Amino acid sequence: MSKKSNNNCCVVNCNNTYKNSTNIKFYNFPNRAHEKKTKESWIKAVNRVDIDGKPWIPTKNSVICSAHFIGNRKSLDPRSPSYIPTIFPKIYRKKLNDPLQQSARYERAINRKSLVIENQSNNTDEVLRGVPLIVDQNNINTSVSICTQVAFDVPNDNFIFSCDFHGNSVNTQVSIPKSFHNFTKPTMVEKSCGLEFEQSTFCFSKISFHGYDSIKSENSLKDLTGTTFQIFNFFLTLLPQSNRLIISKENTLLICLMKLKLGLTYSSLSTFFSIHRTTVSRVFSECLLFLSHKCKHLIFWPSKSTIMETLPEVLKKNYPHCRCIIDCTEIRAEQPKTVEQRVCMYSHYKGGYTIKVLVAITPNGMVSFLSKSYGGRSSDSYITNDSGFLNKLEPGDQVLADKGFPGIKTGVDGQNSILVIPPMLHNGRFTEEEVLSTYNVASVRIHIERLFARLKTFNVLNKITSDLLELS
Repeated sequence: MSKKSNNNCCVVNCNNTYKNSTNIKFYNFPNRAHEKKTKESWIKAVNRVDIDGKPWIPTKNSVICSAHFIGNRKSLDPRSPSYIPTIFPKIYRKKLNDPLQQSARYERAINRKSLVIENQSNNTDEVLRGVPLIVDQNNINTSVSICTQVAFDVPNDNFIFSCDFHGNSVNTQVSIPKSFHNFTKPTMVEKSCGLEFEQSTFCFSKISFHGYDSIKSENSLKDLTGTTFQIFNFFLTLLPQSNRLIISKENTLLICLMKLKLGLTYSSLSTFFSIHRTTVSRVFSECLLFLSHKCKHLIFWPSKSTIMETLPEVLKKNYPHCRCIIDCTEIRAEQPKTVEQRVCMYSHYKGGYTIKVLVAITPNGMVSFLSKSYGGRSSDSYITNDSGFLNKLEPGDQVLADKGFPGIKTGVDGQNSILVIPPMLHNGRFTEEEVLSTYNVASVRIHIERLFARLKTFNVLNKITSDLLELS
């Protein structure tokens, strides 16, 4: 802003101008639409009136100097104390420095201090004595007297409040029953179920988790285990009778399936079933090994005639002799303990430690082959050749795979079978025939990818822990 102007600061009794003030800055009043409230706050702080008695309104040339802001600088942060001018000449603080107000304030402070001391040393009936208060409003002295006491003879233990007016003086009195000071917090009673406490013993027991007995709907069972009641009962028939007194056969299976579906820790499961975490670990390991042994026959290699009878229509046109669709999937695992295991399990594709298995499904989506577990370093072709899968093929079988299985072509040809994989790119672009071939293979291979997606909904496969590596 130019210093040629001779405008004064708009604050009353402030003599700062552009000419006589070297280190003072001058600010115009906020005039933008969004600064309306800020401008009103500035005007209220300046507290000026015109000669005719009307409130003073700043013009576009009105300025206020930085001496009236904390830190001698205006702030644009609404939280800052220098956002609004607050430093003004003594005439603005005339009322605050009034001797009567200072005397009244001092007297109130002394009375409050003596009240605290008296209340700590003597348990008298009268707790608070009268406290005079002087308020200066419109040059009128108004006296207010307040008295509060504890009454031992108040009928019906009610509060009594009285107020007397004598001109500009006001006297108030409150009587508090003695029982108010003997108040204790009422005992909470469990009635959250809507029944009387005498009719229900510990209401929360009605809604807490009690293992298999708490599951009342099939949706709840699916959320916890990923199975229906029919499948759950089938697994129950495979398990031997539990020899543990603290956990039933149903809860044994429920612990195992909850661990597989939800991926909960042993400590979490121990909290649900109120047993020790080591017991949960043993129950899960034993149940898992027993089920894996009993359910091995559920994954079998169907006969060729069965495959042909159940071949979907979408495959009959392009792959009428399709026997299976194969692929490998990787599951992340914790870092192994030994260097040999780390070398074997590290996968450059996943950038971490994984275990790898080969899965084959029939054209209608049933799992027909599952290999043992391999380290993530093993290639798809190595696993296929090593797992014994090729020995199950018969002459004329078509095997659908992706581009990661070129190394099994020799083994498949040795069984007089046909390996169907998408064409490789050689000359920078696919021919029309190669594009159609790629599309046809991908359109049917998608079924095995959907199978892997269903498997990954079991959270135990998100990351295999070190204690489960021995079971894999």
